[in-house]
Amino acid sequence: MEVKDIKLKDSKILLICTTDNMIWQFLLPHIKDLQEYGATVDCVCSKTGFWFDELKTKYGLNMIEVPMERSPLKLVNLKAYKKVKELQKQNKYDIVYCQQPVGGMIGRFVGKKFKLPVIYTAHGFFFFKGNSKLKNFIFKSAEKYMAKFTTALITMNDEDFNACKDWKCKQTFKINGIGVDQTKYDNSEFDKLAFKKELGLNEDDKVILSVSEFIKRKNYPTMLQSFAKLCKTRNDVKYVLCGTGILFEEMKAYAKQLGIEDKVLFLGYRKDINKIMQVSDIFFHQSFQEGLTMGIMEAMHFAMPVITSNVRGNVDLIDNGKGGIITECDDIEAQVAALSKLLDDKTLREQMGQFNVKNVEKYYLDNVRAELKEIYQKINML
Repeated sequence: MEVKDIKLKDSKILLICTTDNMIWQFLLPHIKDLQEYGATVDCVCSKTGFWFDELKTKYGLNMIEVPMERSPLKLVNLKAYKKVKELQKQNKYDIVYCQQPVGGMIGRFVGKKFKLPVIYTAHGFFFFKGNSKLKNFIFKSAEKYMAKFTTALITMNDEDFNACKDWKCKQTFKINGIGVDQTKYDNSEFDKLAFKKELGLNEDDKVILSVSEFIKRKNYPTMLQSFAKLCKTRNDVKYVLCGTGILFEEMKAYAKQLGIEDKVLFLGYRKDINKIMQVSDIFFHQSFQEGLTMGIMEAMHFAMPVITSNVRGNVDLIDNGKGGIITECDDIEAQVAALSKLLDDKTLREQMGQFNVKNVEKYYLDNVRAELKEIYQKINML
């Protein structure tokens, strides 16, 4: 399919995400860059929380609500494609810039139909090691087919990049995540003991922290089971969980069922993660599937050791034995042993934390912005 080269300057960009949260958390600085290059950007996504309205009112983005689901097989996604197709007819966009698997699929179908250049950022393909062979075959076949209609396919981890580098898209790239914006963190001194008390923690508590959405692939039941087993041999730990999601209340009930409700703090959505990380000892993340985990990168920035699962993205970030400990996501015994090892060895925790501080620099926002600018130049949009 022949697609003419189009410059970002004076172009109209249709940016498609599956969720508003993706734009709010990760894409604002990159949208600003596109605008500074001279483009007009309209953002299409589903509305899942306060993020949608804040993107309009606080950040002045032109937001267009189109309901979508993360699961690619939902009927609502077909309706979303039809709606986006109508938007293209009305507004005559010059470039499609799509994110996440479902947003990426819809965006590339639109690009194919209207012969538009398409930039697709894969935040983790739906096919991955450990998934069923049937699902991997279906999702990989779909991605491989759509790559033919992709001007630039951008990945964030080695597994995804190696999987797609021989596909027939115009060009394939790998960047270091979506960018950790270290400038947004308030690093001023604060009373850590008072803050721990404010959270409901005791001065001597050792704190295990998880920060992620309460959805199935984040594997919260296993982490709660591991923590419950850890609590059978020690009384000096608390588990702090930050985030929201459809499984939030279910996991609170599960903690009660495990008999650890007095040792687990469900804090919900927080805007002071930087402070919470500075009073925590270990970052715990045992997800089944990732692209490149922002929570881990933030923990690295705050010099935390990380115990995480042996899946793509996580293993790109954490050097096993140096920045943390990698376990299988269903291996409770190994997770308990890893937690115990780090809780008992403050020096090791500090060494791993300092290793992570140095290792996270390449993932900082300014470096990722430079990588994206280079991609725009390579695909002749700048």
